Amino acid sequence: MGGGPGSAALAFTSGWDVASRPAADARLALHDLDTNAAHLLMLAKQRILSRAEAKKLAKGLIRLRKGVENGEQILRPECEDIHMSVESALGEMVGSAAGRIHTARSRNDQAATDTVLWLRDEVARASAETAALAESIAKHALPHAKTCCPGFSHVQPAMISSWGHWCASHLAALARIQTQWSALAAELVRCPLGAAAGFGTSWHIDRNHTAKSLGFELPTQNSMDSVATRGEFEARFAFVAAQLLSVLARIGQDIIFLSSPPREWIRLADAHVTGSSIMPQKRNPDFAEVTIARASAARSYAEALLAVPPALPGGYHRGLQWTKYLAFDAVDNLAGACLVYQEVFASLEVFPGKMRAACRVGFLNATDFADMISSTRGVTFREAYRLVGDAVKRCEEAGELTRTGADAAMRSAKLKLLTASEFARLNDPVALLASRDIDGAPAPVRTKESIVALRSAIRAEARSVAARRRAYQQAIAATWRRVGKLAASVG
Repeated sequence: MGGGPGSAALAFTSGWDVASRPAADARLALHDLDTNAAHLLMLAKQRILSRAEAKKLAKGLIRLRKGVENGEQILRPECEDIHMSVESALGEMVGSAAGRIHTARSRNDQAATDTVLWLRDEVARASAETAALAESIAKHALPHAKTCCPGFSHVQPAMISSWGHWCASHLAALARIQTQWSALAAELVRCPLGAAAGFGTSWHIDRNHTAKSLGFELPTQNSMDSVATRGEFEARFAFVAAQLLSVLARIGQDIIFLSSPPREWIRLADAHVTGSSIMPQKRNPDFAEVTIARASAARSYAEALLAVPPALPGGYHRGLQWTKYLAFDAVDNLAGACLVYQEVFASLEVFPGKMRAACRVGFLNATDFADMISSTRGVTFREAYRLVGDAVKRCEEAGELTRTGADAAMRSAKLKLLTASEFARLNDPVALLASRDIDGAPAPVRTKESIVALRSAIRAEARSVAARRRAYQQAIAATWRRVGKLAASVG
């Protein structure tokens, strides 16, 4: 791999062959401590805990948080999960008071809350990465709005397009993905904590207080739904991730198709190709091939997440734990994808001369010829279509539309022959491109308009998600400051 060890492309293509994955609940350690901090402050506010107990627990949580931030392992296999691991560690620090922190909650609502906290971060990260990729594509595409290239249909030469328009088509797909990230972020605003095992609690708790402490807008509205629907938001994430990887796989297929012989219209940087262990000339686009496989895996994670809950009756069941693993798999499978393609577009070499030369073969101007005849000679498009089909047959040996072939077809149809300027225009890719001056079409001015508009829309959605992230991060930071004040309080 040209990028060398540690490069984004190498990490993406090697997957887990040489890299280990953390234990599932290790990912939730800091989130679980956040949940504990919010719950502690609420219990203290409601005077369910004594001042002395709350102060001890606050000190213990701060010590645990610092340890996790410094890389200390908090998970204890004998404790089964992160929730019991934290409680066990607190017990060693503060004694019997640790048993009081579990008042008015269950591991069910703890796990549901931890997962939503984690998912908020992953949605924000995916949104930012999608936006960064879109920026890279837009920056690459804008200068190529006038770079003529063949467009394909059924993998056959179809009509003249532009490289900028081709790239912008992927930008449009990313805009839809970004809208979905934003919509998912807007739904992760209710806090499950306080739902307990699914049936609430007789303790007089303040769920609004807990929700605000964790940066949520409100508590969840039904305690049973809070714990029984685990996997729902995770499935939505996995679905959008699968769509994103499908878009990237399509881009990857385009790159393979256009960079390989006989076309070779674009060239990947050395950092994004892999050599062969036996053939020294090879420049394999491994990252694009791997994306296709990852897109397939992504769909399986989404389908599996949708399949788990319907197999269970209402309420919490242990099988819901597997939704967490599937969600982690979906995140890991997406990891690094946007970054690789961002780098690819930033370094992709384009050969406009080769693209333009390819526009002269394959009769890419046939539809434009039919349009011209229909609009200037007073015949229906279908009649013009048949006439151009005749002209193409007469010119097959030449491989392109010739004046002789065009004139013969026009005479056969008893129509006025093409003028010199009309024929010249048919053989000018730039002129043909400019003639498609309607919304969304590849005329250079329209392509630039669409790129600017799409980039603006993607930026707006990304800013919305980022603003939500800042808001909940600020809320959690404030919660820990209050925990610090509680730990330092007198008495």
